[in-house]
Amino acid sequence: MRPILAAVAACALFLAPGCTKIAARDFIREGNTLYANGQYREAIEKYNEAEKLEPDLVTLFWNRACAAESIVLKIKDPNQLVDRKVFTDLALSDFKTWLDRAGNDVTEADREAYLNHRLALLDADERCDDLLSYFLEKHNQEPKEEGWYTRISKQYDSCGRSKDAEQWLVKRTVDFPTNPRAYLSLAIRKLEQLYPEPDSGLQYNGNLSEDERLALANEAIALLDKATMIDHKFVEAYIYRSIAYTQRQLARRYGDDPTQNTAYENLNMILAREDGMSAWRQQKAICDIKVEPECPTDKAPEGPCCMLAPRPISPEEEAADAERKKAIEEEIRLLESDSSEVESVKGKGKKGKGQGSK
Repeated sequence: MRPILAAVAACALFLAPGCTKIAARDFIREGNTLYANGQYREAIEKYNEAEKLEPDLVTLFWNRACAAESIVLKIKDPNQLVDRKVFTDLALSDFKTWLDRAGNDVTEADREAYLNHRLALLDADERCDDLLSYFLEKHNQEPKEEGWYTRISKQYDSCGRSKDAEQWLVKRTVDFPTNPRAYLSLAIRKLEQLYPEPDSGLQYNGNLSEDERLALANEAIALLDKATMIDHKFVEAYIYRSIAYTQRQLARRYGDDPTQNTAYENLNMILAREDGMSAWRQQKAICDIKVEPECPTDKAPEGPCCMLAPRPISPEEEAADAERKKAIEEEIRLLESDSSEVESVKGKGKKGKGQGSK
């Protein structure tokens, strides 16, 4: 006869109340062995048997919760979502029962473990509303804790609510206007939209128009400008601002032949070179902040040095671009002025015609 069955039979024969507790513990031990072997469903069956015999054994609720959680975390098949919900409910209920019944024996470490298990289960079962409610409640309890803004934003993203996610990063810059990292986080979010899709072969997000890419890059640069105004040695802001300038450079539209370009395209050509220089200057600023000399090109460096790329254009070329830019901007001003005059004449003509037809 199996040991557990023998224990139950002996208890029934001698009517000893303590024997059921022994049998229940035997079921728990057998369940623990199955759990250790990865047989979580079978382990839960053993814990269920233990509960029938001794429902007040606190340990079995923690063990059964862990077994149910292990099943939840392994379920990836969309066809098993009903199963996942059942075991999530079981795990959440058992963890809570364990916490309530443990009473004064519960330590802060135990409470933290309970909380981590609960959040992991809610996340695994994609219970977005429950998670959002938890994080929003924590924010209300600790409104000065800046970390909740980022956590809430990430949770909104996980729930597919990107606009709400971005609004919480914006809210962080409003509520913590002197923290450069608040502006950095929002700028990074803008820049992430500009990154290319994997295997696209592009250096930018080809799903966005040039105007959309320019707008996002400009927003990111403005945010990073605020960050460096607060802390002019904030290295991360310079790193991402270099990326932003590069993305803005890539968004400029122009042809290779200036004689075939419109005035606007030729202006874009110069603006793109300016962006390239601005991106380079961010890298140079990082070297200056770290007080690192440029790495030598003709020998091995003797110590820490700045791996700075060559300057994109020479000072002479930069000065020539500045003069050319003024000329093109004047050309554009005249073109737009002429266009405005033509539209004005057309407008007067239409008005006169309308009056004559009355």
